[in-house]
Amino acid sequence: MTEDSSSRELTGQTRRRGGSGWAAALRHGVLILCLVVTGYPILWMGVSAIRLDSDIRSRPFGAPTHPTTENFKAVLASGRFGRGYLNSLIVSGVSVAVSIGAAALAGYAFARGSFRGKELLFLLFLAGMMIPIHVTLIPLNRLMSAGPVRLKDTYVALIGPYVGFALPIGVLILRGAFEAVPRDLEDAARIDGCSHWGIFRHVGLPLVRPAMATVIIFNFLTMWNEFAFALTLVSRPALRTLPLALWQFKGERDMNLGQMCAALCVAVVPALVVYALAQRHIIRGLTAGAIKQ
Repeated sequence: MTEDSSSRELTGQTRRRGGSGWAAALRHGVLILCLVVTGYPILWMGVSAIRLDSDIRSRPFGAPTHPTTENFKAVLASGRFGRGYLNSLIVSGVSVAVSIGAAALAGYAFARGSFRGKELLFLLFLAGMMIPIHVTLIPLNRLMSAGPVRLKDTYVALIGPYVGFALPIGVLILRGAFEAVPRDLEDAARIDGCSHWGIFRHVGLPLVRPAMATVIIFNFLTMWNEFAFALTLVSRPALRTLPLALWQFKGERDMNLGQMCAALCVAVVPALVVYALAQRHIIRGLTAGAIKQ
């Protein structure tokens, strides 16, 4: 009787292991398929960047027969591309710095402050997430083109809208992160003589770094790749950002595919670096405050 029970138990364990093995193989197969689907365009772009335009058009999916670096040389030698790269760094860097600073202050105030109309004001911030940003293009264009202070064709014309549309999601994430900070730590700091600013700086900010990293990453990538506002609010060639600078590799009726792919390879470097360095912070920041003790 005991031997039969042991045999049935071993058989059940074997079946469960076999089933879990098939499930694991299926999961890995799906993940590999997703990797191929998402990674192949990047691979094709990188391979095409070292091919001549005629070679790409004759064999779009072929391997490079005569690899060349002429496309990268042409891209890096282009003054408009370099200027657009610098403009994107300036606009994105300043916008991210201003938006994360304002969102951190507002998030802490909504999480720990007590003032009249707090919930209503927070709902007004969240209402900004419900408005399609491109609906505001025409009003912003008219507003910045009129009046004594004409902001169109300046860095402020892009930095202002970028900061405004980045605040709602930043305030939402950071408010939840600050609410997850134990109040005992704040009480201990207050007993030691810390003011509200000291608690915010020395207690709150260090504990919400994952959430801040998430906000910084998402905002930077959004601002770095933004096209519509830059196209509408900036017309001076000296102020055009990187997405607009990529236009120079497109002719009136055709484009140089090799140079375009090389330019895209250079343009995508900051995004890949940010994701590679801060992938862990994205996951930790999104789950910060999701579980409360």
